[in-house]
Amino acid sequence: MKYIAFLRGINVGGVKIKMTDLKSEFEHQGLTTVQTILNTGNVIFDSPTTLPDLSFLPVFTFIKTAPELKSIAQNNPFNKKENFHIYVFIAQTDFAKLALEEFLKLKTIEEAGSVVEDVFYWQVPIGSTLHTPFGKILGKKQYKEKFTSRNLNTIEKIVSKL
Repeated sequence: MKYIAFLRGINVGGVKIKMTDLKSEFEHQGLTTVQTILNTGNVIFDSPTTLPDLSFLPVFTFIKTAPELKSIAQNNPFNKKENFHIYVFIAQTDFAKLALEEFLKLKTIEEAGSVVEDVFYWQVPIGSTLHTPFGKILGKKQYKEKFTSRNLNTIEKIVSKL
């Protein structure tokens, strides 16, 4: 079965991993047809097992199947707007509900948040991701191992490679 691994926090100031090394490590673990997408820790691979063990990775990692990721791309609830990014949260089960609860407490007007099929989508002005009220909440240590996010453009690029 085809899977996509999303590694949290690599090559953005923390853990540095070359994509060629990452690809080799996946192959060394017996995973096949491995391809990396961008330098942000996105890995497409095939696994003979239904629950691939990625515990060899040095960072928190979240896995989606190819059909799940296609659904995530198709279910985006927002229209693309100039000067805005749309982020998708790849997360542990039930994190989307928690993210939406936190988001709704803020009553922000410059951002939008929505949950579709247990996936949280966030629309935010370009360049303000870390500075908005919700962006500051996301940076809290308590959420570090619960999710990673990707720009919708990245999700669409990965889906185009499936």
